[in-house]
Amino acid sequence: ADAPHISSLSDSPDGDSSHARTSELATLEKSIVQEKCNLAAILGISGIGKTALSLHLLPKIQHNFEYVIWRSLRHSPPLETTLKNLLEFLLNKPEIELPTSIPDRLSLLMEYLRKNRCLIILDDVQTILGSGQLAGNYRPECENYSILFRQIGETHNSCLILNSWEPPREITALKGDNSPVRTLQLKGIGADATEIFRQKSLLNPETWENLINAYQGNPLWLKIVATTIQEIFRGRVAEFLKYDMLFLGEELAANLHPQINRLSELEKKLISQLSREVNPVSIEQLLKDADLSPSELFNGLQSLGRRSLVEIEEQENETLFSVCPVVRQYVISNPVN
Repeated sequence: ADAPHISSLSDSPDGDSSHARTSELATLEKSIVQEKCNLAAILGISGIGKTALSLHLLPKIQHNFEYVIWRSLRHSPPLETTLKNLLEFLLNKPEIELPTSIPDRLSLLMEYLRKNRCLIILDDVQTILGSGQLAGNYRPECENYSILFRQIGETHNSCLILNSWEPPREITALKGDNSPVRTLQLKGIGADATEIFRQKSLLNPETWENLINAYQGNPLWLKIVATTIQEIFRGRVAEFLKYDMLFLGEELAANLHPQINRLSELEKKLISQLSREVNPVSIEQLLKDADLSPSELFNGLQSLGRRSLVEIEEQENETLFSVCPVVRQYVISNPVN
C-alpha cells in the first residue's frame, strides 16, 4: 500500500516511552485493523499514558489507512473549527471552498470517511466535556460533537480514536462486543515502571515495587515522585518510604486538581466519604454513611468509575468500593465540599 498522507503531527506531543503496554497495543491493533472498529476511546486518569499509547500505536497501524490526522482538543474548539481542520486537510481545499453550515460540513466529512480509509485521533477530549455534572456530559457549546461521534460510530471504512479522562456519553451507549465502538480503560503500568526509576538513577531496587503500588503505577505520578526522591534523598527510595506517607507535592496536586474540581456535587460528596474510609466499603455501608438514595449512589459510583476515580473489587459475593491512595490523600488535604 502507498504510505498514508499524514497531517502534520506537530499538534501531537513528543512520544514518551510507552512503558511497554504490549497487551494494550495488541488489543487496540486487533480492534482497529482486524475487527475494523469505527470508534475507539482510550480512557484513564491524567498521566496514565493515553497520548503516549496512541503515539506508539500509530506506526503499527497507519499503513492500513490512506489518511492519518492527529488533533488536540485542548482548547475546546467549537465543532465547526474541528470540521474545518479535518476537511481542509482531507480535501486539500482552503476554507473558502468549504460549505459554511455545520450539517453540510458534517455530511461532506462523512461522505469522505465512507469512501476513504481515514484514521483520526482526537487528544484531550475531556476539554469539550462539562464540569459540575456527571461524567460524559458536554459543555453546552460543544454539545454538537455528539453528532460527530455518533455518526462516525455508525460509518464504515474509517476510524476515530478519542483520548479522554472519561468517555463522552455516546460511547458508553454505543460500545459493546458486537458493536464497532470500543473502549479501553488504562490501568497503571506495574513492573514496567522500574524503567522510570532507572532513568532517574534511584537506589534500593528491592523497595521499588512498594513505590509503584503506592502511586498506582501511574507513569506521570511516578516521574514526579522519583524526581522528589532524587532531589531530597539523593535517590534513596528506602529512606523516602520510611516516612510512611504518600507525598503528593505541588506538581502532583496540580495534576489532580482539574480532575477532582470538575466533579458534580454528588460525586464530591461521595469521594469525600470514600476518602475517609481506610478499607473498601460496601454499597450498604455507603448508603448508611453518605446519606444518599440508592439511585443517587449508583449514579455517583458509576460516574466516578467512568472517570477512573474509584476502584471496584469483589469479596465473597459483595462489591466493594475504594479510592486509590493518591486520590484519597489529595481529597483529605484539599477538602472538596
